Amino acid sequence: MTYANLMRLANGYAESKTLLIAAELGLFTALGNKARPVPELARACRTTREGMRLLLNALVGLKLLSLRNGLYQNQPLARTFLDERSPEAVTNLLWLLTHHWSDWTEMSRVIRRGRPGWGTITATATFRRRFALAMHERGRALAQKTVASIPLPRGSIRLLDLAGGPGSYSIALARRYPKLTGLLVDQSVSVARSLIKQHRLQKRLALLVGDVFTTKLGGDYDAALVANLIHDFDERDNRRLLRRVHQTLKPGGKLFIVEFFLEDSLTKPVDAAVFSLLMYKFTPGGRSYGWREVEAWLKDLGFGRFRRRRVRGSIGTLEAIRL
Repeated sequence: MTYANLMRLANGYAESKTLLIAAELGLFTALGNKARPVPELARACRTTREGMRLLLNALVGLKLLSLRNGLYQNQPLARTFLDERSPEAVTNLLWLLTHHWSDWTEMSRVIRRGRPGWGTITATATFRRRFALAMHERGRALAQKTVASIPLPRGSIRLLDLAGGPGSYSIALARRYPKLTGLLVDQSVSVARSLIKQHRLQKRLALLVGDVFTTKLGGDYDAALVANLIHDFDERDNRRLLRRVHQTLKPGGKLFIVEFFLEDSLTKPVDAAVFSLLMYKFTPGGRSYGWREVEAWLKDLGFGRFRRRRVRGSIGTLEAIRL
C-alpha cells in the first residue's frame, strides 16, 4: 500500500457514485444505441443541462461513454450491461448497490451503536422482486462456473434449493442434468416463476413460498443447495438451518454451500472481509464466514468428506456429504 494507492482508495467512492447516479437517472438507457446531445438527455433524465453535461463528461473520462461533435454515446460495455433493455443488463444489481450506499453512509454510527437489524423496506414486495432480479443479474455471470463446482451425486433426481431467489442456479442445474427435478423455497418466487417459465422447466422445478427455518421441506433429496444465504445469519441460526438441510437429505446426499468464503484469518480475500462489514449493517446477525468455521458446524451436524472449490475471487462452493 503506497500513498498514491491510499488516496485512490480514499477517493474511490467518487467514481463509484458517478456510475450509480447515471444508472439511477436511467442515462445509459436513454442513450441506447444512438448518439445524443446534452439538451435531449437532460430532458429524458429530468436534469439540468449543466449537471447533465458534467455527468456525461465524467462518464467519458471513465470510458463508459464516448464524445464526438458534441454528441454522447454509450461505449459497447455500457450498451451491453447498463442499458436496461439489454438481455445482459445489470441495472437491478446497480440499484441494489445504490441501496447499499445508504448502508455504508450510516456505517460509523452503526459500528458505535450496534446492528439495526433488517430494514423495513426489505420486507416489501417491490424490494424483494428487485433484489431477486439483482441476484439473477449477478448470478448470470457466475452460473456456469458455479454449476461446474456442483457435481451432483450420480443418478440425482431430486434437488432442494433453499432460498433460491430467482432460481438461476436451479435452472442451470436442471439444464445440465436432464433428469433432475427440484424444489425452490423462498419468501418471494415471482421472479423465479417467470424465469423457470422462460426456460420451460415448470414440470421439473417446483416453487414454494415459505420461511427457510419453519416451512416443511420434505425429504429424501439427493442434493441440497444453499447459495448466498448463510451470510445473512449468525452461527446459531446457521447451525439450525443446516441441521434442517441434513434432515432432508438421503444418506450419502450432498450439500453445496455457495458463499463469500474467508480464509482462516478472516481477513482475506479482502472483498469477502469488506462484505462482512456490510452484513453487519444490513442484517441482524450475518457476516462472511471462513471455510474452516462452516466445516466445523457441518461436522457437528453429521456431515463429512468436505471439498472446497473456488468459483471466482472470494466466491466458492463447499461440498459436504451426509454421513
